[in-house]
Order: sequence, then structure tokens, then C-alpha cells
Amino acid sequence: MTVADTKIYRVIRFGRVDPEARFGLPVGKATTPSALSCFVLTVTISAALYGCAYALKDSESWKFGAVVWEYMTGFGRIPIPIIILSVWSLVFLGLKALKIRTQRIALRIGFIPEDTHFVLNETTADAVVDAIDRSVDDPMRFLFLARCRVVLRMMRNLGRVSDVDDILNSRADQDEASMDSGYTILRGFVWAIPVLGFIGTVIGLTQAMAKFGEAMEAAGTNVSEITTRLKTVLEGLDTAFITTAEALIAVLFIYLIQTFVRRADEHLLDEVRAACANVIVTRVRISRKES
Repeated sequence: MTVADTKIYRVIRFGRVDPEARFGLPVGKATTPSALSCFVLTVTISAALYGCAYALKDSESWKFGAVVWEYMTGFGRIPIPIIILSVWSLVFLGLKALKIRTQRIALRIGFIPEDTHFVLNETTADAVVDAIDRSVDDPMRFLFLARCRVVLRMMRNLGRVSDVDDILNSRADQDEASMDSGYTILRGFVWAIPVLGFIGTVIGLTQAMAKFGEAMEAAGTNVSEITTRLKTVLEGLDTAFITTAEALIAVLFIYLIQTFVRRADEHLLDEVRAACANVIVTRVRISRKES
């Protein structure tokens, strides 16, 4: 059996399976979404959220509309950046989860003949690359296929089977480093969101202390007047505690989702590494004498 006998059931078009390419957005590398795509979707979703909240804030059919609007825009405007950064983080993780699923499609492509007697060498490597190119319109967009193509293209320059394994391991290390660096912006947002909540705490406590002094000075010794004016102090305390609570709840959910998505990312890289070993390394036979 030759490489030509390998069955290619359908051509996989990257533009139809990648979530960013499907909607005409800039495409990030491998499983990392493009920052511009995340920005565009964040602006769109945030505008939709605030548009709906604004439309319902005075609605008589939904009595919580005013409360939701207050929690999204009030308390010193601190909730606004918290919500925007949270939406960006969730958009990033959502796109990343979809891109991980897209990358797994390449693992199901059979570009190596099933014949157990078939071997990979400098003669058959080019034919295998052609089989990969026939199965996918843009194979370099897929981690698994890109890694296979690189080592197959270099087959003529390799003198030992171990060289193939070394190249694949080097590419695997590069992909792992690239995957980890893709979370840099998200890590920054996970750090910034609770900081915004603490800034709200400082602002709220400052307001509360200022209003407390004003209340005591204006009311004098009138107990009822003091009680009435102290209610304004609670507004500052609301800002202090609510903004902190919003930030901590948001970052908790983001961090939990990030944990599952990152685990899927790492599992994908493990699958790609294992697939390269099973498909490429176990089939390689270097005709030149190994030194």
C-alpha cells in the first residue's frame, strides 16, 4: 500500500471550523484567540448587556430593572470596568474552548496508510505531506499537522531516527510555551478585577467617613437629625462592600472556568505529542547509516 491509497474522506476548511475565521474576525495562533477578536466581541456583548439593562431599568413589567442598572453602573462607576474586564475574560475563554475543539479535528485525519508495513523515509515523506495538504486547506493552522509537516519536510536532512523525536519534542516545547504566554492578558485581568473592587472599597470608605463628619457637624446634638443624616453614610459603605463583592464573585467564576479551559489546553498538547509519536516516530526508517 502506498500513500496514494490513504483515504481522504473530505477536505477540512479552516475557515469553516475555526470560530474566529467563521465570523470573519482576526484569527489568533493555535488555541489562543486574537486580542482584536476578543476586543470586538467584548464591545459588542457589553453594549448589548448595557443596552438591555438601560431599556429595562424603568420597566414596570420587571421590577428588578432599576436594581440591576444600579449594580451595573452605580457605586462610583466601579462596576463598569469590572463588568467589561469580566466579559473580555469570558469571551477569551469561550473562544479558546472552541479553538481547542477545532484543533482536535486534525487528530482524526488519516494521512498515513493503515498498512503496518508502510514506513516513513526520505522517499515517502513528500507524499505524506501531499496527503496532509489534500486533507486540509491550511494545515499550518493546526498544531498536529503543522508539527508533522515540519519534521516530514526535514526528513532528507536527518541522519538518525532520534533526530525526528528531538525535532518533535522541540516543537512541542515551543507550542507549550506559546500556549502559556497566551494566558498573559487573562492573568492580568484576573489580577485587575479584584484590585478594582478594593479601589471601590477605598472610595466607599472615604465617602462614608467624609459624610459621617458632615453629618455630625450639621446635626449637632440633635439625635433624630443625626440618625437621619447617618443614612447618607451607608451609601459610601454600599460602594465599599458591593464593589468588592462584585469583583470577587466575578474573578472566582473566571478563575474556575480558566482552570477547566487550561486543563483542556494542556490535554490537547499531550494528545498532539502522543499522536506525533504514534504516527511519525514509530513509522520512521532512516535509510542512511546511523552514527
